[in-house]
Amino acid sequence: MMKYLLLILFVFIYINGISQNKRQKKFLPPGTVRINDTLFADESEVSNLSWRECLYYFKKYDSLRVVQMLPDTTVWGYDTTYGDTDGKVAQAKWINLQIFSENYFRHPGFNNYPVVGISYDQAIAFCNWRTKAANFVVYCKENKIENWNEHINDSIPIKFYYRLPTKEEWEMIASGSHSLSVHPFGFDSVYKKWKKKYVKIANCVFPLSLSDSVKKCIPLTATTKSYFPNSFKVYNTIGNVSEMVMEYGVAKGGSFAHKLEECRIANNQSYTKPEGWLGFRCVAVMIR
Repeated sequence: MMKYLLLILFVFIYINGISQNKRQKKFLPPGTVRINDTLFADESEVSNLSWRECLYYFKKYDSLRVVQMLPDTTVWGYDTTYGDTDGKVAQAKWINLQIFSENYFRHPGFNNYPVVGISYDQAIAFCNWRTKAANFVVYCKENKIENWNEHINDSIPIKFYYRLPTKEEWEMIASGSHSLSVHPFGFDSVYKKWKKKYVKIANCVFPLSLSDSVKKCIPLTATTKSYFPNSFKVYNTIGNVSEMVMEYGVAKGGSFAHKLEECRIANNQSYTKPEGWLGFRCVAVMIR
């Protein structure tokens, strides 16, 4: 049973990191891409599946933490309808989304969608759990340990740790190789040629005067590897969900519910509580 538990626990880590590392000459903390010699960033936003794996661990070893770590699913207690009223920019109106409240976090169809409805403190707790879990997986791999359950209490060396990025780090990651003064979204253009047509680079509210969007739509999150990665091979730095950073109350990148101009890398979004448009990604730091 313990071995099965650990296998389930580390699905996220293996899928997003270990298999990728086999193709890399240098070590990468699971789930990340290299930004510089010591800093690594998640390739994608933290997903519902990853968060449920964290809950599964706490359910087994610390049941009180399970309640503390549950997302607030009431953040989906609205619909979002965009209607173009002035021919320039679509506006948002909130209505009911009961189906999402009931299914978004737990239904397997949303496994690879970004987790939302979480607080700053919960995101920090996830980073701490992931640090221990990922280092344990690396420890078992390097020592060719198959019976993980027999080593759960081993003293594990911590070679890297996960945390939220600072504002400056996030902006560097989102900018990639581009200058913000020239490319404020971290891409050459807000449209990209794909399959012989031009499509949006991000899941956010584009001005209708610039796109072929329908006048009314229900904006929602997209999967964590939707749209196009930037030059660091990082997905959804712009749009999808606004991402918490180390500075409390500050998020970056905008979301599906934000207008394109609000999603500029230099802009901040403010929050005081869990939101349906708010998520996060981790960075990992190597310990020298």
